[in-house]
Amino acid sequence: MEEKPHRKISIITFRITAVIVIESVLLCFIFLLFSYMAFVKQFRAAYDENIRSIAEASLECLNAEDFPRYLETLESDEKYESVNYILQDFVDKFDLNFIYVSVVDPPNYTHITYIYDLTKKDSGKWTPYPLGYSEDYFEPDYNASAKKVFENGETVVRHTIKARSGSHIAAMMPVRDASGNIIAVVGVEKSIQAFVKAGFDFAKFILISGVIFAFILFSLFVIFINKYLIRPILMITEEVRHFAEDDPLPSDMLLKVVHHKDELSTLANSVRQMEYDVCRNIEKLTKVTAEKERMETELNLAAKIQIEMLPTVYPPFPDRTDFDLFAAMSPAKEVGGDLYDYMMMDDDRLLICVGDVSGKGVPAALFMGKCKTLIDSYASSDLTPGEIFNFTNDQLCAGNETGLFVTCWLGIFTFSTGQLVFVNAGHPSPVLYHDGKFDYLRSKPNLVLGGMEGMPYTEHLVTLSKGDRLLVYTDGVTEATDINEELFGEERLLAAVQGTENQNAPETVVNVRNAIDTFVGKAEQFDDITMLQFIWKE
Repeated sequence: MEEKPHRKISIITFRITAVIVIESVLLCFIFLLFSYMAFVKQFRAAYDENIRSIAEASLECLNAEDFPRYLETLESDEKYESVNYILQDFVDKFDLNFIYVSVVDPPNYTHITYIYDLTKKDSGKWTPYPLGYSEDYFEPDYNASAKKVFENGETVVRHTIKARSGSHIAAMMPVRDASGNIIAVVGVEKSIQAFVKAGFDFAKFILISGVIFAFILFSLFVIFINKYLIRPILMITEEVRHFAEDDPLPSDMLLKVVHHKDELSTLANSVRQMEYDVCRNIEKLTKVTAEKERMETELNLAAKIQIEMLPTVYPPFPDRTDFDLFAAMSPAKEVGGDLYDYMMMDDDRLLICVGDVSGKGVPAALFMGKCKTLIDSYASSDLTPGEIFNFTNDQLCAGNETGLFVTCWLGIFTFSTGQLVFVNAGHPSPVLYHDGKFDYLRSKPNLVLGGMEGMPYTEHLVTLSKGDRLLVYTDGVTEATDINEELFGEERLLAAVQGTENQNAPETVVNVRNAIDTFVGKAEQFDDITMLQFIWKE
């Protein structure tokens, strides 16, 4: 007697089951997400209402007209002690971290003077400040909230998760005097650790329930499919050959279900042959074509994004007529690794920057974007050029597994003094026009950005006069080569800028670029070319 083949779970059964299970898991996670969002929304609404009510109740207890006298004499009286007692009772009754009433000084809202400060007793975390205690507190969320309170009269509620002092909710409300002027802020903070823990427990419960549900569904569905639905598919061999040889489209015959099971192996082999002979080639060709189109689209998009990252409007500062500034970047490929930037740090200081990332193409462009973002961020913090490079270098070195680096030149020019403070991270020396002649602004360069963490960057100082001009560029200018592989070089660059002292910034950049193009001729550009021209007008 012929031995019956050993029955196994059908691949078709497994695939169909996998699709159902994946959909079920996705539904579970979607349910988890929306359930958690609803949970968070409900609890936050309750906590927000509670903290606002406490802040309003605290506000009702205050004698705002007495605040100036308290701050002037730094002496409490019977009314002060009465309010102090009530606020302490609020802290104890509502299990608050603390309640405070303080004056925060503009414009940065970092200097705080406390009028009342009550904390949870025996907490060990906070020590109450006495009347008149002052401190400088730098915390962006708090400083921004204080600004909204004092300048806009807003009531601000902030949620802080996993801070040093634990998860908490805080409310800040303006305190007005009899004339309606905002003279102080009342702040209330309450721990929401229980809320955070409940949220995590809720999410864990839903997740475990979803996994159990998916497992049960998988088991039941496998049994049901194998027992009742999945049957051997009977297919005529001629129909399979017809599909493979004449019509490269699936036939409806492949979907017919029959009762017999002895043709399953033949059908599976026929389908595999079809996939091997036809579908594989079609899919491969389609994939290659789609991939090529995708890469072209992404490169075009990357080039557009890169251009949008660099300032291109001229003049960049239309309201400033005392200087002229223009920059241009020409990538060697669809996207480049050069960067330039400029910004007015205030009415008297201008920052200019030019850099060149090692390598070309998309990786260099991504690294360029990261470097420019870091420089912009630290420049906005009113740091010196050396500090900007110190912080930027450390950030670029962190996790820099690609080994990319940036040569960069950055200067901050002060119009009132004519002083230009600059740093050079392995970048070519700029060309300076001073006292009626062009020459290189030489300085000993420091190590490139992204090369080694913790490297110091030396600041240099030069004093400019009105009428002076500064051309900052990347090595794509001096290293441009002709068909004989001869470099454009520093001497030709000096020759190219001669006679441009009466031209504006765009004309100067175009004049130098024309000189480079004439020298290079038909040779292919292999490096990005970037130039920035600054002119302090007379």
